[in-house]
Amino acid sequence: MNEEKRVLMIFLDGATDDSVPILNGRTPLQVAKKPFLDSIASHGTMGCTLSRDYTHFYLLELFIGRKAEIPRGVIEAYGLELPLDEKRVAYRMTPAIIKDGKVDWYYKISCQDEMNLQKAVLKSREKIREMDPKIIFYNGGKAVMTVKGTEVMDLPKPPSPADVLPSDLGDFRPFAESIAEMMGGITLLPWGGGSGLKAEQYRRKVRPLPQMTVISKSPSALGVAAFLNIDRLRVPGFKQGVKEARRLIKTGNVFMHIEETDDISHKRSPLEKVELIEEIDKELSKHAKDFKDCRLVILIDHGASSVTGDHIRMDVPYAISDQVLPYSSGRSYCENGWERTELADLLERIFAF
Repeated sequence: MNEEKRVLMIFLDGATDDSVPILNGRTPLQVAKKPFLDSIASHGTMGCTLSRDYTHFYLLELFIGRKAEIPRGVIEAYGLELPLDEKRVAYRMTPAIIKDGKVDWYYKISCQDEMNLQKAVLKSREKIREMDPKIIFYNGGKAVMTVKGTEVMDLPKPPSPADVLPSDLGDFRPFAESIAEMMGGITLLPWGGGSGLKAEQYRRKVRPLPQMTVISKSPSALGVAAFLNIDRLRVPGFKQGVKEARRLIKTGNVFMHIEETDDISHKRSPLEKVELIEEIDKELSKHAKDFKDCRLVILIDHGASSVTGDHIRMDVPYAISDQVLPYSSGRSYCENGWERTELADLLERIFAF
């Protein structure tokens, strides 16, 4: 691997999409005006790799070089530094509404509802006191919780709606029902559960990795970094992330995870997704000169439909270039069926290009 040229990896979570009727059958990436991203694709090489269902699965395979089926709750517990051992289980917690045997994940949560949900959760912890719950909230009403025990519940995973009965919640039922009673039907559901034992098996087989700093607001990306002993920096959003990347790229490699593209997809707003991609591109363009001596890489982990809100398994594009200036638009960075690179081989290609 070439360690001499500093590498900036720009990771657009869930940015690819299906064709959208309101966009005349095109995708948000195809419609958005994004000269910075398009210039990377135009000056260098562009291809595709197969997506993964969730960010942490993509990142683990990218870095480790093989699939690592570590549960989401475990990875995010690492990211938020929650207690986790062989006698504790970690879960990701997501706002949801259960009605008539169906769970619908609640992504359009207001700031007021988010505050009220946190209060309801804290009041309802008494219902599972014997499980010694440790919980940390983050954006969008989401949370990560670890509890005492070894049994792991297998509950539906977002973003797709699913069948679920109150009885399926086991010992979490009184906790979830208490929250829903206070919140007019909105509750917080656990999923992606697991203990730290299985994760440790993968840690022992990690290949040597280039030195880098992972920048993100997401405990999923930060959790992968923590699990693999990669330097990490938590930021409140992509604008601060770009500023920190500008600072850190002067001395080392940077992996900048932008979660907002996935978040906006789950809110089912194609036009807002276009606007967000353009806003991200403008923020990157402001600092283009700071990145001119770097190797620039764009990655996407999976598709996310801005029509249905679901994740999409599809080929996802990557682009690698040693140049961004002057801007060139010979290619659009978007969904493509170009030369396939296996995800397990992509990191080596990035650093040896």
